[in-house]
Amino acid sequence: MANPKSTHATHTGRHNAREGARGSDARRRFTPFVIIAGLGMVLTAYLIYESGRHGTLAFCAAGSGCDTVQSSRYSVLLGVPLAAWGFAAFVGLAFAAWMRSRAALWFIACAGAGVSIYLTVIGLVDLGASCVWCLASLALWLAATALAWRCAGVLPGTSRLTSAGLAAVGVLVLHLHYAGIFDPAAGPEDPYARAVAEALKAGGAKFYGASWCPHCEDQKTLFGTAARHLPYVECAPNGPRAPQATECVAADIKGYPTWIIHGNRYRRMLSVEQLGKMAGVPPPAAP
Repeated sequence: MANPKSTHATHTGRHNAREGARGSDARRRFTPFVIIAGLGMVLTAYLIYESGRHGTLAFCAAGSGCDTVQSSRYSVLLGVPLAAWGFAAFVGLAFAAWMRSRAALWFIACAGAGVSIYLTVIGLVDLGASCVWCLASLALWLAATALAWRCAGVLPGTSRLTSAGLAAVGVLVLHLHYAGIFDPAAGPEDPYARAVAEALKAGGAKFYGASWCPHCEDQKTLFGTAARHLPYVECAPNGPRAPQATECVAADIKGYPTWIIHGNRYRRMLSVEQLGKMAGVPPPAAP
């Protein structure tokens, strides 16, 4: 006669073995996502570091497509480097894999791939450039999407379509942002404003201002997206109560905004047309 305790122990052992096998299989299924997310975090962390120090990216020559892409308006979203948003997305992918959430993996992978495809296409069309680091990020997101498609097979079809649709809406919103629909400063550069800004910088002009100065922000707003090309000097990097920046002290800056152009000092806002005349940039021809 079989020992009941022995029989129970045998069944328990078999059950635990099956559970262990299922857990091991699940870990193997989600491990690739963790690897992809880890590589993505390393890649985007490097891009964040280089954007902070304004260095040349590895495997990219000075003035290459990487420089064009990284210095473009598409490299920043809501004042934050786009690489930082990518880092957060890869962290989300790793967390979803750790939680073994197929729905979250599918949505994050779709969103990441959609944004990467959009930025790659817009870079080629609008900038005529591509970056090897951006392409590497795209490859990681495409790999994540392919894996997520397999994992999402157990999800209802409506759930998969809804997640993909939400990701597509996110890409559309991103496109409208860069088109200047929500914020004109994020939209396309005005060619004349950019020409004036670059001519001012090339001619040694300086635009002294402070982050807390509303008239300085208004001055930048006149240039729209092209404001990033202005020869701007921040005189209050540590706030309004901190000592003035050394360069501003040396230039004897007493108020903001202050322009110094060809040795002449202007303590007021100037129109783009006025600055263009001073910089020697002819106004655009009338349509």
